Amino acid sequence: MDVIFIIIGLNVTMIFLFDKSKLDSKEWFLKLLILNVILFLVASISVLIGLGKNTAINSLFVPLISQLVYYALSKLFYLKYERNSIDTFWTMDKSLFIDGWFNFIFWLISILLFLFVL
Repeated sequence: MDVIFIIIGLNVTMIFLFDKSKLDSKEWFLKLLILNVILFLVASISVLIGLGKNTAINSLFVPLISQLVYYALSKLFYLKYERNSIDTFWTMDKSLFIDGWFNFIFWLISILLFLFVL
């Protein structure tokens, strides 16, 4: 069961990896935000009643925080460069250096958050 919670806890990271455009779309972003708020509430209730001690239920806190971090980083990137970042994971184009740094910073924060919670 813990593996399922961990996979669900990585939903924003997996979407970022495979189809980053969904995180930039308002419609998908709001749907994902609602889902992640529900997961956050489920994890909070589980921890409060004592069900989530020393289990992977804590990983359900991560998606909401990761999505908010992505939103903040994305807005900062847009304010500085006046464009959305481009997905650089599946390409080796050297002209996308700044976009690569944006993606690296999000990955680093996302993975560190996940490891911190577990």
